[in-house]
Amino acid sequence: MIARLFSPDTEPGNAPQKFEEMLARLEEIVAEMENGELPLEKLLSGYEEGMRLVKACGDRLADAEQKVEILSRSVAAETGKASAAEEENESDKPDEDIRLF
Repeated sequence: MIARLFSPDTEPGNAPQKFEEMLARLEEIVAEMENGELPLEKLLSGYEEGMRLVKACGDRLADAEQKVEILSRSVAAETGKASAAEEENESDKPDEDIRLF
């Protein structure tokens, strides 16, 4: 999974496209292909470009999902530490709610 973080889109000299731009271009390609008036050669080149865009968008989504998972685990770990510290502090205090008489 880590290898995906260093995808060709992030190499120096290869300016990464925004996800939204890639998705918009993919939608354009689909609209052109659905029109049904393109010659076979243009259909094939559009299909090829579309498949590259699908892969790139999928990689971006997987990267984002991985980052969200890492952040979620980090927050959960911090929350767990804070809860444990609070419980420890509360157990040190005498329980004032219990009254015998």
